[in-house]
Amino acid sequence: MAESTDRLHLRHQLTLHVSELGYSLSLETPGPEEPEILRMSPVRRRVAYGETVLKSDLKKKRCHDRLRLFSQRRTRRRGSILFFIGVAADDQQELETLLAELEIRSGIRGGHVHVVPIAKPETAARRASSKRSARG
Repeated sequence: MAESTDRLHLRHQLTLHVSELGYSLSLETPGPEEPEILRMSPVRRRVAYGETVLKSDLKKKRCHDRLRLFSQRRTRRRGSILFFIGVAADDQQELETLLAELEIRSGIRGGHVHVVPIAKPETAARRASSKRSARG
């Protein structure tokens, strides 16, 4: 259960990040071989992909395959498609290491692959205590 709420939080924050960069048109993702987030810039007509990665995903072959797949996709004119990966800020270094091991990002390759570290959401208990202290 906590894993699904963490993934929803990452997906929501990653969607906001990609939208703020100008990729505001949401495109439908028809099947399992499509990225979690598929957006287009209405001005430049360029596409961007987005995937979320949890700590538990870092060891899964399915996650590795998806990261490879979306990082290697090209446009019809053979240009790279921007690929954003949302990850908890605590797990960013592990993801960076994985991307290097999978040869997705290195000093030469992978400039179109962007890791987006996302802070954990504030807990409801913390919010409630700050409201009480504000009243007091």
